Amino acid sequence: MRGSRNNDAVHKRRVFVTVCATVLMLSLLSIYYSSFFNSRMHHVHGDGSSEEEREWEGASKVVRRPKPLADDLSMDDTGADKGEADLDVDTINLKEERPDETKRKADKYEADDDKDDSDERTDNDDQDASAEDPKDEEGIDEVTLKTFPVCDSRYSELIPCLDQSLQKQLKMRLNHSLMEHFERHCPPPQQRLNCLIPPPPNYQVPVKWPESRDEVWQANIPHTFLATNKSDQHWMELQGDKAIFPGGGTHFHDGADKYIANLGKMLGEADGDLSKAGKIRTVFDVGCGVASFGAFLLPLDIIAMSLAPNDVHQNQIQFALERGIPSMLGVLGTMRLPYPSKSFDLAHCSRCRIDWHKRDGILLLEVDRLLRPGGYFAWSSPAAYRETESDRQEWNEMTTLVRNMCWTEAAKEGQTVIWQKPLTSECYEERLPGTHPPLCSSVEDPDAAWGLPMKTCITPLTKYNEDSLEPWPQRLTAPSPRLQELGIAERTFETDTFVWQQRVQYYWKQLKINGQIAHNGVRNIMDMNANFGGFAAALKEQDVWIMNVVSPYGPNTLKMVYDRGLIGTLHDWCEAFSTYPRTYDVLHAWDVFSKVDERGCSIEDLLLEMDRVVRPWGIIIIRDNASMVNRVGKYLKGLRWDHWSKDDFEIVEDALSHGDEKILMARKRLWQPVESF
Repeated sequence: MRGSRNNDAVHKRRVFVTVCATVLMLSLLSIYYSSFFNSRMHHVHGDGSSEEEREWEGASKVVRRPKPLADDLSMDDTGADKGEADLDVDTINLKEERPDETKRKADKYEADDDKDDSDERTDNDDQDASAEDPKDEEGIDEVTLKTFPVCDSRYSELIPCLDQSLQKQLKMRLNHSLMEHFERHCPPPQQRLNCLIPPPPNYQVPVKWPESRDEVWQANIPHTFLATNKSDQHWMELQGDKAIFPGGGTHFHDGADKYIANLGKMLGEADGDLSKAGKIRTVFDVGCGVASFGAFLLPLDIIAMSLAPNDVHQNQIQFALERGIPSMLGVLGTMRLPYPSKSFDLAHCSRCRIDWHKRDGILLLEVDRLLRPGGYFAWSSPAAYRETESDRQEWNEMTTLVRNMCWTEAAKEGQTVIWQKPLTSECYEERLPGTHPPLCSSVEDPDAAWGLPMKTCITPLTKYNEDSLEPWPQRLTAPSPRLQELGIAERTFETDTFVWQQRVQYYWKQLKINGQIAHNGVRNIMDMNANFGGFAAALKEQDVWIMNVVSPYGPNTLKMVYDRGLIGTLHDWCEAFSTYPRTYDVLHAWDVFSKVDERGCSIEDLLLEMDRVVRPWGIIIIRDNASMVNRVGKYLKGLRWDHWSKDDFEIVEDALSHGDEKILMARKRLWQPVESF
């Protein structure tokens, strides 16, 4: 029995030891795996970012402290020197911005389209300049601050949607004889450059208006082609460190002012007043050169949309905008220009090298679409006076075309002829059957002008044509006769005008209080969501001009902007704008970011585009819902924008308010990259 009890005791001890060993082993395994998973958790943030992302985030948070704000936005030569002296403190250090990343993105931009997609673009983690963190206590997405890489210096004049080098790399099959290569062709998402466009070396704060009409810093646009190639026509001259503009042109060597006065006399104004007492206000100058014609219209209270492509006449529109003259890149090729019908009181072409009579007159028919009933087309060409066989043939074909379009000759002198578009439809109704060009279908929208091809037909007049516009400046505040087309009540228009007068007055007051604006401190302004043009109308007494931008995906209120005697363009802010870098002093973005975000487009891309377009020391005014403004505010340091407005600006509820608005004002710094790649 004792032996049996001993065996039982041994057995129990063995069982006990086994259980203890098992428990110990499980405990050790638990500790080991717990340690392993904790270690893995250290490599992944709560937002799911990897260790590589965490290291990038840590490096990219090195952002320079903003400089004290200058007292004068425009600055004089002394101020410009101060800004450059401060670069030791504020200059972007590319070593902190992963130069390999900048080079990869530049290489990606130039990649051949037959490469594998994985070779053409970097990982999403590298491409994004922000990462979403868990929501903060206000319910707004936190954005991890990151610096944006700086583009290679060869992109200092990049116009993304008008980049002919990209067209070649993507092997686009464009018809050069139809000028398709000068039209908009935006890069696909994988070809976009997510980096800051650097200024050229020795860039200076632009010369103030009105002095800038006649001279600009040559360092800001280091091109001399026009000074040499057009020296006999007095487009531009070089004097020391300045580019000088004597006011000449291909057809008006002695000055645009004398040429303009002669046009006025041709239209019956003894004093040469081309405005005809305010009846001619908006002008379309195609093939404008450096826009001296538009510059010398301004004293007559005439504003011109000066248009030219980025062609062999190097950077002519860039010079025009640097001078402070309203202008825009564009070409009469195959697509409608981004303006509604009946926008201009007068169109002008002086030696613009356009074959109007060819291609069934399609280009002149586009001008006809843009002209108001009774509007004028001034054409200066050797064909109007030379007796050579080719010139006589061109003149005969041109006069036949305009006669079939029901235009009449208003005046002719030397090599200049002025035709007038009809006021009524009687002539169209009296044309013989089969006359070309035919009338366009009445179901087509003549105001639709974004991404649509031109057509070889005459835009018919509508019942609203007989409603004459008030002369300038009364038409600025008079309700547009085309309000009815959009179903908008006059009361709505008047309220909008009043609200923007109050808002702009407040903006200007805050800019002055904060030392951001002084006399002649700004010149070129863009209203990125113009609606009826109320923002621009409120600035009438300021010596500025405004590019009014209207989305093509909403009510086409741009025609009301033109009815008011203002200018602007249709544009989709999911794409880059048709202008050179550093061409605007002020950007006003009212509800732009929320609309872009609703369409699924990137607000980061929009911010980079705004940075490209605005000049160093330029002002950005963003008015949007509070959540969006807070989100945008997270990017400011990475963009090198000084931000002096937090919750300082009072939001007065008005008829355009939507309850949770917030205002952000910032200013772009002047910086130079330490090195380029």
